[in-house]
Amino acid sequence: MYQIYPFFYCFVTKFLLQYFNLVTFDFLNSTNMKEIVIAQDNRLTSSRYELTLIEKRIFYYIIKEVRNTYNTGQRDLFDDLILYIKVSDLCKEVNQEDNKKETRKALEKFRSRNFTYTDEVEDDWLTCGFINYAHIKKGIAEIQVSHKLMPFLVELSSQYTAYSLHVAMSLKSKWSQRMYELCQKWQGTDGFRISVDDLRQSFMLEEKYNRYALLNERVLQVAKRELKDLYDLGQCDVYFEYTEERKGRTVEMLRFKLFRKNAMNVKTTNDLLLELIPVFQTLYETSTKPKNDAFVKDVILQLQKFPNLIEPLNKRIKEVLAEGMKNDTARYIRFILNEDVIAYNPKSDKAKKAAAKPEKEKTEAPDPMEEILKLSLDKNINN
Repeated sequence: MYQIYPFFYCFVTKFLLQYFNLVTFDFLNSTNMKEIVIAQDNRLTSSRYELTLIEKRIFYYIIKEVRNTYNTGQRDLFDDLILYIKVSDLCKEVNQEDNKKETRKALEKFRSRNFTYTDEVEDDWLTCGFINYAHIKKGIAEIQVSHKLMPFLVELSSQYTAYSLHVAMSLKSKWSQRMYELCQKWQGTDGFRISVDDLRQSFMLEEKYNRYALLNERVLQVAKRELKDLYDLGQCDVYFEYTEERKGRTVEMLRFKLFRKNAMNVKTTNDLLLELIPVFQTLYETSTKPKNDAFVKDVILQLQKFPNLIEPLNKRIKEVLAEGMKNDTARYIRFILNEDVIAYNPKSDKAKKAAAKPEKEKTEAPDPMEEILKLSLDKNINN
């Protein structure tokens, strides 16, 4: 039988391996720890900075604490935020358990680090420290986060990077951390393309690895191997392959192909939301119309709050667009967004469902006289 159907058994074996790999991934997420997804503005993901492995883990932990502490509904004014964190908790989270000395050293270096963001189109340039100060006293770390950094962590624009805190913390290379974030920035797509110069600038590697061969060996290959190994173990949901685009003998561009655990190509709600965002931005010209931009951001925040709305909305918007763009398409979609998203109230939704359920027919108690007459009639017939 094995000789008759070798292809069939290979196919079944491959399917079972993929199935158990997915089950392992879900099991690890559900049993080892509650999966925590954190997010940051895409401007931070692509900005120019370099942190050590431990410093980056500290930053991940700070992002989690900031997003747990700050009210994301307030999106206009920010103050410096002071976090109070147990040093023992911080050491444990950054994989330096019982090593407070190394954690203190990392905090000291982290305080002197900054990142730089540039937007030539908007004539916008910012250089900012990640934290203003760190003070440890009686086992408690007091850390102040600059108000200049807060918008990148709290005031999430329609373009943001969401990623698993568990995966980010488990990575053992700072380059794997940065590449993992880049992969997550392009979640919902098959991949992305970036110039070698832009990658060097973002990672602050203009002078360190000035030859592409070194950049490839020390950065790209290291990140690729680690993400692929974790992916194969079911501990990471993405890895990448890449190809080089040359001009003559010089590698100028890199094209990254992304592979995810979603082997059956079933899109997540986050994937569906990422598909909708550029549609809304284009439809309502958010880059030049501030009121439309504010409206789209409110829609996105509501969808993030109630992810059960994303799938039906995505389907409905695609059905509308499939009919072709008309003069009233933008106005009609805005009506849908107002009615189905902005005005959504989970309590009234439950009430409607309850009202829609047919009431069970009330069964009246049988009349005893009718039962007696029925028995009497049956007896006469039998006689």
